[in-house]
Amino acid sequence: MKTTLRVLVCTAVFALLTSVAQAQEVFNYVLASATRTVNNPSANYTQTQIAQFKRTALIYLQKKAFEKSDTVQTSLLDNQAYYLSEFITLFFDEITKDKKEADGVRKAKIMLFMDASVMNPLWNDPDKETTQSFLQEEGVLTPFSLDTDWQKAYLAATINLKDFKAAQ
Repeated sequence: MKTTLRVLVCTAVFALLTSVAQAQEVFNYVLASATRTVNNPSANYTQTQIAQFKRTALIYLQKKAFEKSDTVQTSLLDNQAYYLSEFITLFFDEITKDKKEADGVRKAKIMLFMDASVMNPLWNDPDKETTQSFLQEEGVLTPFSLDTDWQKAYLAATINLKDFKAAQ
């Protein structure tokens, strides 16, 4: 009987640990990938800058999540990491898609993404010096707020982009 109980307890603990590890699979993957790129001496400037933003945004996200609660829903971290990647991919796809676009159109698209980021905060963090550091630095490839609900920002960017294209 004791052996059966031990096996059941060990199995339950293992299952719990495995589900927690798998639950943050997306977050951990995106963070590890960004960290590898940042630390890769053969990565080009653009790759490194994008990866540095992702890494910084994910570390900020995780820090703020654990400040707010001792028990962070892993789905929050995974969901935000996924949409952060999607947002950045959409941004660069749109900015680099058509080389013949006028500078004004390209700038308007950049502003559209910047606004989507700023207008969809996740934490409403009053520390604007930190959260908007990528917005305020000249020549940054990823001019977005760290305090962003990436799922909402992605949705806002896709809707605004559709409206922008329809207006042209």
